[in-house]
Amino acid sequence: MLWRNWTRNLSAKILSFFFAVALWLSVTNEIDFEEEIVFPIDYVNRPEGLTSIQPLPESVRAQVRGKGRFLRYSLRDAVCRVDLSGNQTGLNTIGIGGANIVLPSDARVARVDVLEPKRILAEFDETVIRDIPITPTVVGIPGAKHVQVGKTFVNPSAARVKGPRRLVDQIALVPTDEINIQGNRNTVRKKVKLLKSFGPTVEITPEMVEIGITIEPILIETLQKVAVQITDDLPKEWTPEIRPESLWVKVSGARSFVETASKQASTLGLSSPQWSLGSTPLKLREIRGRKLIFSKTTSNAGSDSTSEISGVILLPHDVEILEVQPKELVVAIQRSRTG
Repeated sequence: MLWRNWTRNLSAKILSFFFAVALWLSVTNEIDFEEEIVFPIDYVNRPEGLTSIQPLPESVRAQVRGKGRFLRYSLRDAVCRVDLSGNQTGLNTIGIGGANIVLPSDARVARVDVLEPKRILAEFDETVIRDIPITPTVVGIPGAKHVQVGKTFVNPSAARVKGPRRLVDQIALVPTDEINIQGNRNTVRKKVKLLKSFGPTVEITPEMVEIGITIEPILIETLQKVAVQITDDLPKEWTPEIRPESLWVKVSGARSFVETASKQASTLGLSSPQWSLGSTPLKLREIRGRKLIFSKTTSNAGSDSTSEISGVILLPHDVEILEVQPKELVVAIQRSRTG
């Protein structure tokens, strides 16, 4: 029974409803309303060759008085247009008022008052473009018994940086996102983003760069018959003899470097400012990277004195000397016999 009461004269009821809505819209459309509306800013006539130091505001907030309940909707295409022509290098003050708000032609607006910001402090500087080297940000260490070899490959090697001179001149290197190689046992090849932390008015391209990090296993090898020689210029009448004439040297390093070292002839070059005639015993005292430090004991007027003689083995980069045998040498220098 209740359902029949609702559906009785249904078409008339629907028609009455729509008439009431239309009447309400007609009445409210003639009433003045006030609303706070945010308008996007459209900057025009930007100064050629200049860039703002700080980003300019993207919107303004305004109090709008106009007719119609749906005032906000009717102004959805309105913008705040700001003319930047005439601005110069340095600090510029730009006022914003209701006249800057560009409304649709059919908008029924009586008044627009800009609330915030009412003025913009815009600092401009000369726009410059520079190619600045990219520095990869590598963190972590390779896995056990592995090592990073050589420099990190970066392609491209430089970024194109565009922005105000004051900011661009402060940039020496453009870093990448972190590349974590912790525990890696294989060469890393990947694309990473450039960090763009120099301010929103500085443009950096490209977005991403290709990174290559070579990781190799550590190899231990023994170099046989490393010849020993004096590298100093001795008097022409002196003839040196070194016993033994060669050593064996145990080295450690990245596989490619150690393999290179094992294929090429290596030499231990001895150097001292105090070579003298006679037989001089040398005893290996210390290994410093690729340098060997020998101690030399000499007797003079019944007392002994000890000095150092350094020896250098030319090896590929990052190859470390672990052990040398034998640890004692004898350098015998005689005066040459003339016929």
